[in-house]
Amino acid sequence: MKKFFSFVAAALFAGSMMAANLLSIDFTQGQGEWTIDNKELGGLDFVWAQSSQYGMKATGYVNGNHATEAWLISPAIDLSAVEAATLSFSHARRYGDNSQLSVKAKAGEGAWADLSVSAWPDGSNWTFIDATADLASYVGQAGVQIAFVYTSTAEGGATWEIKSVTVADQGGAVTPVDPTDDADVTFTPADFEGQGQAATLETPGGAVTATKNGVTVATDNGYGHNLALRVYANGHFSITSATEQIGKIKFQFYSTYDGGLDQEVVVNGMSYEVASMAKQARIEKIQVYFGTAEEIKVEPITVAKAIEIAQALTPEVGSTATTAEKYYVKGFIVGISSKYENTWYMADEAGAYGEFQAFRCSSIDYAVSEGDLVIVSGKISNYHGEGQNGEFYSYEISGGVLEHVYAEGIENVVMTEKAQKVIVDGVLYIVRDGKMFNVQGAQVR
Repeated sequence: MKKFFSFVAAALFAGSMMAANLLSIDFTQGQGEWTIDNKELGGLDFVWAQSSQYGMKATGYVNGNHATEAWLISPAIDLSAVEAATLSFSHARRYGDNSQLSVKAKAGEGAWADLSVSAWPDGSNWTFIDATADLASYVGQAGVQIAFVYTSTAEGGATWEIKSVTVADQGGAVTPVDPTDDADVTFTPADFEGQGQAATLETPGGAVTATKNGVTVATDNGYGHNLALRVYANGHFSITSATEQIGKIKFQFYSTYDGGLDQEVVVNGMSYEVASMAKQARIEKIQVYFGTAEEIKVEPITVAKAIEIAQALTPEVGSTATTAEKYYVKGFIVGISSKYENTWYMADEAGAYGEFQAFRCSSIDYAVSEGDLVIVSGKISNYHGEGQNGEFYSYEISGGVLEHVYAEGIENVVMTEKAQKVIVDGVLYIVRDGKMFNVQGAQVR
């Protein structure tokens, strides 16, 4: 069935949600509006701390065990118009036992009460597991809050990590993306269940594939879970049609696990591929539309504007702050990471120093070189680090290349020596090829 359809940039951010998220946070991106109530610190400075790798992490062990009690509390959630709601979260535990941990809820000024959690870690490893809790007792009420309660004693305690949290409206309401535009092929978790394997630090996921009506979805690093197809970081991911051209694809994601993918992509070809996933995606639905779609129209920002946006973020030392919305940044590739071929340094002029990093990206043709002009899509972040030369900031965007504008006609830039950042009298400078530049690119020495 051949069709023609068109949509504008705003459609990039539209999505179909079978269960509307009333609250959703990825703690590896920041603490958000969640608060911490330290009821007993036991001589420690803190119990809960945010980590870009582990999310919110709680421990009462610092040079020995301490008696503590600290609550991680959500902002208020409005369930007044909801008929059914579920709390979902990803967590891990080592040491201690689960008896010192609990999840509670309350509505308004009411009393806190324990929630029945579906799954607790066995404490033998750092593997994150998914858990849920029914919020039936709180539907129809406003001002509902969730609390993750950590306690420890002077004799011992656990280390508890919460990576992500979602409260979803399970009342069955559906927000249509385009009710007049039915998909030609739709994939759900049932099409992949039982394939591949859950990834661990020691073992990556496995091969997962499914074919419907001549369309094949495949990854070499995934897990066919009953809730969502998991495609892990660094895995190859493809959607290929054997007969008809794919016009566009719509994705529906579980919680915040989008893997850097857009909710809608224009293909206008026989296949859509991501050479190496920037991060894990959990996909609840894949809708494939045959035909021809009008190209997405976007107005990308400059690298200078992207840096300005990143600088406006205010992360604490050792953490990362990230924008809530996605941006499109246009610039030249002026350096390629020696560690990751799909991590680049960008600038507004070919040959300039690139203090803006495009992390784990994939181009349409998967072949980029220094000097190429590209548009990169993703969320902008600011990492506030501390090294032997003092504090520093790293500005970056994670995602995929929307458009590889062109790779010819620009003289490629060759860096004979890796650029380094140094701090002199509290001022950040760039050293490359034996010359020193300020962060605006002007040579100073």
